[in-house]
Amino acid sequence: MKKLIILKSLVDFIWIVTCIPLIPLTLFISVYMFFNDEVLKVFNVLNQGVIITPWYLKVFVLLIALLLFVSIYSFYLFRKTLRFFQKRKPLDDFVIINYKKIGNLLMVSGCSGSLISFGFHLFLKQRLQLNFGLGPYLFLVCLGLFFLVLSETFKVAKEAKEENELTV
Repeated sequence: MKKLIILKSLVDFIWIVTCIPLIPLTLFISVYMFFNDEVLKVFNVLNQGVIITPWYLKVFVLLIALLLFVSIYSFYLFRKTLRFFQKRKPLDDFVIINYKKIGNLLMVSGCSGSLISFGFHLFLKQRLQLNFGLGPYLFLVCLGLFFLVLSETFKVAKEAKEENELTV
């Protein structure tokens, strides 16, 4: 139980310090970049210091912001799920459904991030770059698959528990 308290405390700390400030900041940058192109100078990623702010750079920033919101939402669902563990209800339907949602969101986030990275290198840097090594997007896909497996495991455990209660 101490490990659960430590995990919940760390998750709450990350939520308060990182996620809550990141939401309005991302929303502000996503809207403000349409009014002032100077905001995009932070993304000095184009050819040898030449700062260009084409419309597709704005599209990539919006896609990255959307990807960030999906990741924050999956972290929020994980945070809510930990409350059920503290209440000693790990086999609740809410937990199983949330694990499935988190898994699907993380898989979509990992695949989308990989496609955004590929498109970014292809359209903005004009080079074809495929990365088959370890990366954050592969890690997100693996984490998403882990949560899907965890959801199925909890579903089987719940069915076994219900059958056991009916037998007695």
